[in-house]
Amino acid sequence: MATLLDLRRRVRSVRNIRQITRAMRMVAAAKLRRTQDRIISSRPYSDKTWAVMNGLAERAENRDHPLLRRAEHQQHVTVLVISSDKGMCGSFNTHILRRADTALQSWQDQAVQLALVGRKAHGYYRKQDWTIGEYWLDLLKEVTFGDAALVAEYLIDEFTSGRTDAVYVIYNEFKSVIRQEVVVEPLLPVVGLRFPEEKISAREAARYVAEHQTGAGQALDDTFEGLSGEIQTLSDIWSEENNAAQGAANMEPVELSDYIYEPDPETILGNLLPRHVEVQVFRAMLESISSEHAARMTAMENASRNADELIDDLTLTMNKIRQEEITTEILEVVGGAEALK
Repeated sequence: MATLLDLRRRVRSVRNIRQITRAMRMVAAAKLRRTQDRIISSRPYSDKTWAVMNGLAERAENRDHPLLRRAEHQQHVTVLVISSDKGMCGSFNTHILRRADTALQSWQDQAVQLALVGRKAHGYYRKQDWTIGEYWLDLLKEVTFGDAALVAEYLIDEFTSGRTDAVYVIYNEFKSVIRQEVVVEPLLPVVGLRFPEEKISAREAARYVAEHQTGAGQALDDTFEGLSGEIQTLSDIWSEENNAAQGAANMEPVELSDYIYEPDPETILGNLLPRHVEVQVFRAMLESISSEHAARMTAMENASRNADELIDDLTLTMNKIRQEEITTEILEVVGGAEALK
């Protein structure tokens, strides 16, 4: 049985740990707020870039760009997995790695190469049989567009060189402080642009995403049975914000008839496509770090609550032992007095 001295030491240790968890929770909350502001401020640029690209695509006579080419048969796949560099964030990394393993199993008949962001993903997959093409550590300490461009440059080079037929990204999408969702999104080739000779319907775009994520797109037919019209971007399917803002999958073509392009629309579109990939990688990294901060804040709040409960239990046990000792001492004094009589 623990002595009073042992219990006091445990209470003191738990109180010290509680101070650390409370401090980590406050730091995570502050970082989460800053990251959310960055996500909000980056959305107009991303949305307008996509709108301009659609306007250019509708005027482009040639759509033969390396980032738009789709392989008839995907034999080589590159998967970008974004995890955290640090722990103490609950089941954040567990959910990412579990979802990534499921996705990788669906591509087991193809040659899969991994591109990893974060120490947790690298530490996990370096012990597995999967091929790691490249990895980046400590990029998420302070997410910058330059770091995202570095990752995107590697992915673009792998795709344009023919070493991979498709690129996917797996990350934790931030929904709320208590809810993050792991998503698998196709990154390359770029899909969803409205070319005049090939406009993509909502059904076709959704089927393309489903087929390349899970290998089965037939189940989406019933879901989109009543949906008609055309969509402007694939983010209409992925983003709840876009659906709420648009009210439906239909988006009017961006009216750019007042613009005169120098150089031609094909050249400008070709310059914007790599930037679009960089923006998507940057967005995924921001979403991931926001989810990490939210998960850490929740985990530290739970840890602080558990510390409070443990301190209460230890204090109660300590008081009971002290009460028993006092009772024993009183009985000994009374017994000694009776013996003297």
